Amino acid sequence: MPLDRDLHDLLFTHDCVIVPGLGGFLAHYKGARLDTHRHVVYPPGKELSFNRHLTRDDGLLTDHRAKREGTSYAEARASVGGEVSAWRERLQLEGRLELRSIGTLHTDASQNLVFQPDGRVNFLRDAHGLRPLAAVPVERAPVVEPRPAPVVRVLPSPEPAPVAEVPAAANGRLDRMWAAAALAAVLFGAATWVLYQRSDEVSWAGATWWPTREQPLFAPRTAEVPADLLVMEDEPAPAGTDPVERAPEPKETTVPVVAEAAPDTTRVAVAPKVVEARRYHVIGGCFSVQENADNFLATLRASGFDAVLVDQHHGLYRVAYGSYPDRVTALEALAAVRRSGGHEAWLLKR
Repeated sequence: MPLDRDLHDLLFTHDCVIVPGLGGFLAHYKGARLDTHRHVVYPPGKELSFNRHLTRDDGLLTDHRAKREGTSYAEARASVGGEVSAWRERLQLEGRLELRSIGTLHTDASQNLVFQPDGRVNFLRDAHGLRPLAAVPVERAPVVEPRPAPVVRVLPSPEPAPVAEVPAAANGRLDRMWAAAALAAVLFGAATWVLYQRSDEVSWAGATWWPTREQPLFAPRTAEVPADLLVMEDEPAPAGTDPVERAPEPKETTVPVVAEAAPDTTRVAVAPKVVEARRYHVIGGCFSVQENADNFLATLRASGFDAVLVDQHHGLYRVAYGSYPDRVTALEALAAVRRSGGHEAWLLKR
């Protein structure tokens, strides 16, 4: 049996078969493929290649021939070597060597061996008996999905609401009301502007009720004191009735104590004669605890004020910066106290 037959049988079970002195044949797995130009489907198989550098004998081909012919390994090796020498001489003379069911070896212009495998043989045993199949392309018409027809809903047109007829007399009254409202708005705006231009700072017990233009902190003393300083007056109540307050009762207030003055804890008794002779009092604080009132009184006296404990009214001890016999002098003193920092001072008339 020729050597190419042994080589053909071994390539079904081995991926590499070396022919000593010639080269090695390699089998590579190749999956099924589709030839779109020829419209052919090829089954999976093994693709052969040749490597001329694999010339060292591995004993596979020699052992296979020894077993098939029943000879010794040396005899089989000699037989393989003789056929390989004949293949090489044919390549040198003809430049071409055809191996049945394997492929063709030939030399190129550079005297290099080139292998062309036989495409009709499939060395994959699992694909034995499979043949190429014709692949007929199927032309499919594009599927166009029908679009649902739009649903058109016709809404009934709303009927216009009946317009109520307004009597002519009612229209006349509405016009007069709008005219009166516009006139009132104009008058109110004019009055507000006049008051704003003529108003000064109006305060009660140190609280500012109407923001006006900024006034100078110090002003020369005049004969007439502004009468916009609020005065609280205690009216004597009729016999057998409770006293009625003419103004809101002031809450207990605190005034910062001067650090240079030593506190004087001496309690000061009310001087009825002074209070009766001097009806106007510049009140600086009201205290529910007499000790706090005494301390504040001592602080004011140490600061140079002619302070006095006026009375106890509704449970509060009222301490004054000073007491005065007439209204003009009292208002001047109140203005001076406020300029010096006693912004919460207020005037009491008894």
